[in-house]
Amino acid sequence: MIVEGQWGFERAERVLILNAGGTIGMGPDPAGALAPIPAGDLIAHARPRDDAGFGVTFASFRRPLDSSRMRPDDWVTIADAIVALAPGHTGIVVLHGTDTLAFTASALSFMLAGVDRPIVITGAQRPISEFRSDAPQNLTTACMIASPRTHELPVLREVSVWFYDRLLRGNRTTKIDADSYTGFSSPNVPLLGHAGVTLKLDAPALLPAGTGGLRRISGVCSDVAAVKFHPALDAGQLDAILSRPGLRGCVIEAYGSGNGPNEPEFLDVLRRASEAGVVIVITTQCRAGTVRQGYYAAGAALFETGAISGEDLTFESAITKLMVLLDQFPAERVRELMVTPLAGELTRPD
Repeated sequence: MIVEGQWGFERAERVLILNAGGTIGMGPDPAGALAPIPAGDLIAHARPRDDAGFGVTFASFRRPLDSSRMRPDDWVTIADAIVALAPGHTGIVVLHGTDTLAFTASALSFMLAGVDRPIVITGAQRPISEFRSDAPQNLTTACMIASPRTHELPVLREVSVWFYDRLLRGNRTTKIDADSYTGFSSPNVPLLGHAGVTLKLDAPALLPAGTGGLRRISGVCSDVAAVKFHPALDAGQLDAILSRPGLRGCVIEAYGSGNGPNEPEFLDVLRRASEAGVVIVITTQCRAGTVRQGYYAAGAALFETGAISGEDLTFESAITKLMVLLDQFPAERVRELMVTPLAGELTRPD
């Protein structure tokens, strides 16, 4: 990351904007395809109005990424930039492409500890330079959330996503629409906030402040796989994935409430992988709802192999949480922590 500019830095509320890339900062290349625009052009659009009430520091990747090219190492870069540049700022806004935005939001929620100020990830479905772009409003509102006292808002102290008219918990967010301006949702929990004429945050729904100071507590283990159950998936295909040398974890998107094939040869593959130390997490491929372990006999058989329930984790949250935990702990401890709420990612009954 490099700092590109500062405005209104004498103001009490100062927001850090980190440009990681994405549609929000793109424009047409000579062939007409979208590609990153120079940082100076993006700054011209991102610079706050004089009456905004907050100052801004603008920093950027040296080479902003289309988010479809985002890799786990980039999450580490973003996390380290947040920690390094956060002092002196009331909140952080990360500009990010929409394709992998939910993965980054989830990963950061597990990689960062001691979160004591708003961290808001946003982007756009249309470039900021285009007519009818959703980018200016997304960026403005994200900055308002990141400067809460100026705008008399509750102080958010977690990783979140702002998009169109809604504030979402970062590790509960999933992309639901490639075309709509309301491209993201958090299907298993209520919104943290919303905006119409008035911007409102639901203070009781926000996580408490972290302690010990904002810091990165882990890296990311990339030795993971993902499988989505479908009727043509057989034991041989599953074995080819789970027997890969060096594999440490796998997220399986099962049917419904956690169901799948229960043929002996299929279950044997899962059992061998679990016994070899691969952490297998069963989630649901449904947009909303939760895994109910043992509700159906077919589903119960999956968990008898050593697989664990992902409960109501989104796919993005399940795989990034698994990657972050595997970077820190052995398999048995990872299995325990996968079913333990760490950052608001799991629902626990009252």
